[in-house]
Amino acid sequence: MKRPSMPGLTSRCRRAGLLRTRLAAAAMLLPLLAHAQTAAPAPSRIAQAPNATVGLIGGPAGSTDARIAADMAIVLDDADRLRILPIQGEGSVQNIADLAYLKGVDVAIVQTDALAQTMQRAIIAREGSVQYIAKLFQEEIHILARKNIAGPNDLNGQKVEIGPVGSGGDMTARTLLDELHVKAALHNDPASIALERLRQGDSAAMILVGGAPIPLLQTVPPGTGLHFLPIPLNAQLVENYLPSKLGPQQYPSLMGTGEPVDTVAVGAALITLSAPPDSLRAKRVNRFVDTLFERFAQFRQPGLHPKWSEVSLSAQLPGWTRYPEAQLQVKYVDQARENKLRASFDTYLQQSGQPEAGMDADRRQALFQDFLRWRDKQKPP
Repeated sequence: MKRPSMPGLTSRCRRAGLLRTRLAAAAMLLPLLAHAQTAAPAPSRIAQAPNATVGLIGGPAGSTDARIAADMAIVLDDADRLRILPIQGEGSVQNIADLAYLKGVDVAIVQTDALAQTMQRAIIAREGSVQYIAKLFQEEIHILARKNIAGPNDLNGQKVEIGPVGSGGDMTARTLLDELHVKAALHNDPASIALERLRQGDSAAMILVGGAPIPLLQTVPPGTGLHFLPIPLNAQLVENYLPSKLGPQQYPSLMGTGEPVDTVAVGAALITLSAPPDSLRAKRVNRFVDTLFERFAQFRQPGLHPKWSEVSLSAQLPGWTRYPEAQLQVKYVDQARENKLRASFDTYLQQSGQPEAGMDADRRQALFQDFLRWRDKQKPP
């Protein structure tokens, strides 16, 4: 016997089944939703303190200076008290101009030779308008060439890439080639484009200036046939450049296990503009400088650029005025070092049996100088 249809009951059953399915699905999702709530990322931090963001202009993408600026942004970040905003620059000459005229740029990384030449050419108003925070490290001159180019003299009449117009590399490369008496066909392509054209054989060489290792050159795979040209150090180059080397530990894919290549280098510096002590710029830069000195030891940790190992914040940049807050911090560092040495000297006197009773100031100072000379002799060469 055929059972009569009951549309109302059937509809209610279907709805009940759908409800049970949805409840079951919800029960399965609840733990996932709870986990999502607990694992949700913290909201982006926005600097709340006034003048807490410092604009730091470095080098173009793939350069050492860009990497150094990024390192400072990592180490010096201080919640809402200080935020470093790294800015991709076009090179030292343009960085100096941007520091002087572009809003939002407070500090710049530049080559010291470019700094001197911009002053000589009156690109900056006067020497006192630009002040250095710290002398940084050496920036090596890299001449990367095709395998048929054995030395700088082989570049005569050849196409050579030297970086964008207005960059420190452009200025340094022109000066170097002139001093080496090399007349090449110079082109001003960005480094990444220049490297690709070199690999394709469209140019004979490219010249890059930057602290080794330059990140862009570390991307060159083995087997390209490209190599670094040695730069012979003669009497003329000694006046403007420092001797240096490029080693296989810096560029293993380009040099393998070969011998280091002689080259020359220029200096790099961290600079800012002079400003009234009560100005907003001075307050921002002062906060930057104080944190830089306070956390400087952290720049030696693994994962940051190895060039930090060459930096001494107490080192001077001859011919230039140090930014007042940086000079004050150097004074604090020197005083702390002096106090530590004095404490070591007092311990030395006690252990050596020197009678301190009746010792006048002149005698004590003479013994202290003897102690310093003895201490210097104990240091490894």
